[in-house]
Amino acid sequence: MWLKTYSLFWGLLQILPFFLVADTRGNVEDHFPELGEILNNVEEHSPILLEKNYVTQERLGQQMIAESAKGLSLSINLSTQSIHEDRPDQSFYHRYRSFGSIYARKPLFHWGALDAQSKIATKNTDISKLTYNEAISNVISQSRHTYLDSMLLQKKAEIKKESLLIQQESLKREIKQNKLGLSSALDVSESNASLLQNELLLADLRQSLDNSINQFKSITGWEGNLTFEEKNNSIHNLLSSKLMDEKKPALIAGISSRTLKRIEIEIEIEKNQFTIANSQLKPKLNLVSGFYQDQVALANSDDSLLRNNFIVGIEANWAIWDSSKSKGQKTAALARKRSLEYALERELKSFRLYIENLRQNLSSAANRIQISNKLLEVANSRFETSRLEFDAKRISENKHLESKIALDNAKIKHLESVCQYLKNKDLYLDAIQQIHE
Repeated sequence: MWLKTYSLFWGLLQILPFFLVADTRGNVEDHFPELGEILNNVEEHSPILLEKNYVTQERLGQQMIAESAKGLSLSINLSTQSIHEDRPDQSFYHRYRSFGSIYARKPLFHWGALDAQSKIATKNTDISKLTYNEAISNVISQSRHTYLDSMLLQKKAEIKKESLLIQQESLKREIKQNKLGLSSALDVSESNASLLQNELLLADLRQSLDNSINQFKSITGWEGNLTFEEKNNSIHNLLSSKLMDEKKPALIAGISSRTLKRIEIEIEIEKNQFTIANSQLKPKLNLVSGFYQDQVALANSDDSLLRNNFIVGIEANWAIWDSSKSKGQKTAALARKRSLEYALERELKSFRLYIENLRQNLSSAANRIQISNKLLEVANSRFETSRLEFDAKRISENKHLESKIALDNAKIKHLESVCQYLKNKDLYLDAIQQIHE
């Protein structure tokens, strides 16, 4: 009854329109050519992927071992033996020599156990390949996100450095005005304290930038320097008003993920584990054959006879009692299979919610870019007005500096919004890609 309900649930999920079709343009590497070059070679350099690749090779070796159990096994013995039998009381003397033997064995009927072992090995290889593809996707995604974080930290450091230059000039003017009696020592102290505080912030930003770049290199295996050079300043022009006015992407049917595929494979593995356990207490037949050569003495003669011996037969092995071992194996296999079926149902629902959350996050990130664009325009207009007012000496230098700080913060907010949008879109595109793997 549960399987019927599960099948019906799966069928309904297959026809429900859950997914967005996203525009595949606009990946992070489309804005930063150097990142595209790094990601193109990430499989050859990333320590994580190199490690995962050898795990896949190991699974392929295990698959060959499982396949060999169904095939013909052949062994050769080239030893030489000589046996002499003497019966003094009966005037009997006999010589026997063996020179070598060849033995062959081929499984005939094992109740599907050997086929099940082979299928399990093949399924484990499939899981290993899925895991490797997932590792590639994770490494690429982490590389993109870490690259964006590093780029953002560098931009923050550049903006902070520009502010420090302005503050240094401001402090010099404060000192001159203090000497002329136009400002107090308190004003000089406050300007100096603000400058030193921002120098500390800049040092922290540079340290964070170094840490982020080192993390990026550890993920990708990249050993060169990063320039964060943009392609035609494209990231600052991301999501123009025309693009923002476009309709949302259409919906498509179907649901799948790497986790779902892995669980489905694990269910098949447990079915084969049950087959193996079910065969434990059943007779198993093997075809056996052999050839050996020996030499025996002839009766009443000193001569010997060389013999070639051929053996062909069927071998039957039957384990009659195993103290409920096979029964326990069957129970465990069935329990794991049922558990995985429930996990599959749960993952279907979870992945659906994950996609819906990504869709909402993507929409929210796009809205944040719109708001940050407006904020940047307002802050830039304020700064231009403040500069005119300061040149006309209608506002104080501190007031003008406040407008510059507000503009810097607006630039950072805008860049953070763009980076967050690119991260969300990367996660979304990765989820969509899983459907086609």
